[in-house]
Amino acid sequence: MSRLTPISGLSVVAGQYGALLVDQFGTLHDGVVAYPHAAEALRRFRESGGKVAVLSNSAKTGADNIVRLAKFGFGPEHFDAVVTSGDAAQAAIRSGALGEGFRPGAQVHISGKPGDDYGFGDLGFALAPPDDAEGIILAASQEPDRNWREQIRDLTRAAQRGVTVAVCNPDLEMLTPKGVRPSAGAIARELERKGAVLRYFGKPHGDIYRTALAALGNPPPLTVLAIGDSPEHDIAGAAGAGLDSVLLRTGILSGADEAGLESRLPAGPRRVFGLAELRW
Repeated sequence: MSRLTPISGLSVVAGQYGALLVDQFGTLHDGVVAYPHAAEALRRFRESGGKVAVLSNSAKTGADNIVRLAKFGFGPEHFDAVVTSGDAAQAAIRSGALGEGFRPGAQVHISGKPGDDYGFGDLGFALAPPDDAEGIILAASQEPDRNWREQIRDLTRAAQRGVTVAVCNPDLEMLTPKGVRPSAGAIARELERKGAVLRYFGKPHGDIYRTALAALGNPPPLTVLAIGDSPEHDIAGAAGAGLDSVLLRTGILSGADEAGLESRLPAGPRRVFGLAELRW
């Protein structure tokens, strides 16, 4: 496994990199307020000539997340692009890569916060309850408003029919106002045990990294640093893409047992730095 190399701020290593891939939730903000030093860190990196892509396991599009980031005080001076798992999923659906269950006119169920279609409502589907669905878009966990196991029960019969589930947020855990709760990736893992066919979009899977690097002009991997709060998604995904990374102690790692962190890091030659919060 990799070992954590502690650093006091991004400025310690920034001169070695020309681009950053930065997680959103738990890295830039906690869903309620922005972390106090994150905006300055991104601004100073870009002022030094670096490029920044925000890389989010959000089922909503990058355009939607630009609006969301603005509410937390992040704008064009802080990043060059925003790339999401929702973008990758929509591209796959439009290309036909997900098959007949997601064709225009197909009966598709969107599982997430009630009343939110996450931007998939414009793709020509006939929105349907899960038991009638030909395809399922798993956009988000309904925690903390509803227990995640109830959401699994909603989708179980479709899973047992072998319906393809497009997992548009692979995160196993998420930060909520009521603490860390199971996210859509945890739901997907249970549905797979029940027979569902899963297609994942987002970190740690390679498609979102290829899209993000392309948005920054395809810089050499050794010149790119990924930053996030999830060993299993941000750090493992970076290692798979050949990138060095920074593991933060904010977000889902707030209050985490320091002794157990290194056991959660991926094996491989890429460096992993440790930082308490995103700061310059």
